[in-house]
Amino acid sequence: MSDCITFNTNTFGIKQYKVSARPNATTSYRPPVATTPIFITIDGALTEGRSLTHPIVVQIEDDEGEILVSEKHFHIHASGETVLEAIISFKRIFSGYLDVLSENEETLGTYLREQLKYLRSVIKVD
Repeated sequence: MSDCITFNTNTFGIKQYKVSARPNATTSYRPPVATTPIFITIDGALTEGRSLTHPIVVQIEDDEGEILVSEKHFHIHASGETVLEAIISFKRIFSGYLDVLSENEETLGTYLREQLKYLRSVIKVD
């Protein structure tokens, strides 16, 4: 599994840009984000020793200077000033949402139970 995200020429008009998506990565570079949403796959480490069981597709878009990353299955999303910050924030929220739903599992309605089932299927808890 890779902890990097690679943007190719079809996305940003540059040869290749690879960025670490580890929870503790930092960068000041802000690659351009198309005005139309783009979709990439992310994989690898989450927070608290967790990881994704397989790559998931997220949408990245620029909303008036704020970068939004969202998962379209259940519309889980996060934001940041850069693509990297938004992805790191998304991974933290995505992982943390598993805890929130798990703690309240007995009182969840059908839709939230489906979200919990989905999160358990894509997050490996070490």
